Amino acid sequence: MDKPVCLIDSTSDGKLCVQESAVQILQKIEQPVVVVSVVGLYRTGKSYLMNRLAGKQTGFALGSTIESKTKGIWMWCVPHPTKNETTLVLLDTEGLGDVDKGDPKHDTNIFCLAVLLSSTLVYNSRGTIDNRAVEELQYPSDNPHTFTIIYIYFTNLFKYNISL
Repeated sequence: MDKPVCLIDSTSDGKLCVQESAVQILQKIEQPVVVVSVVGLYRTGKSYLMNRLAGKQTGFALGSTIESKTKGIWMWCVPHPTKNETTLVLLDTEGLGDVDKGDPKHDTNIFCLAVLLSSTLVYNSRGTIDNRAVEELQYPSDNPHTFTIIYIYFTNLFKYNISL
């Protein structure tokens, strides 16, 4: 892939949906994959970090304002830097904790999808991980509806015969 594409997008009513074009890209991969996603608070450099993991200066959109740039989950498939015949699937997620988004469940859904889709999850934070960050990581397990939503998304992904 020359550039990242949107894997999971938000509809106008806040629901998450899988993008068919991204699914088609995943279906064409015929070798093992390593899926790395990054989650963390908004405006903390997640997209920059993922560009570095891809070995590129540009790719995932970088914002230059205080507003977050990434919406949903974006995907970039690149050759793995050290494992021959392996694809590295990088997932850049929408930043957590942006009060302008409104619905805190949206953060939970993005976080849970990133956890479930990844073979490696990077939690990006400024400084050390404090009590507040750990409490926020515990929140998804307190919300049983989240996993129902995740199951629905995975059912849709697997109907396309994708193994992530």
